[in-house]
Amino acid sequence: MEAEVRAAVELYVEGVHTNDAAKVKQAFSDDAVMWGYLGDDYVSQSGVAFADNVVATAPPADPAYAYKIHSIEVTGNVAQAILEETAYLGANFRNQFGLARIDGRWRIVSKVFTTVA
Repeated sequence: MEAEVRAAVELYVEGVHTNDAAKVKQAFSDDAVMWGYLGDDYVSQSGVAFADNVVATAPPADPAYAYKIHSIEVTGNVAQAILEETAYLGANFRNQFGLARIDGRWRIVSKVFTTVA
């Protein structure tokens, strides 16, 4: 089960790293929502809006981009994962994902994030 959750998070990573909005949309559920902080600014949008308005229009990935999945915890049909990204769009991020198994497939249903030093 943990490997399937990891695969969903890595699909998200592959999508953001390659500016592939379609992959990011596959990683998110259709009704996923995200909230968080870009510096001091609180922002909120849907996963689809993030894919269309951020990922699809982002400049080429920084060669220094890296990520680490710090933890995955699965309870039945829900899971949580912590993803740290460095050098994404000029910032470092800590993402807390909520995932659910929907129709047999793990998808990100929520993302809470913040920039970190």
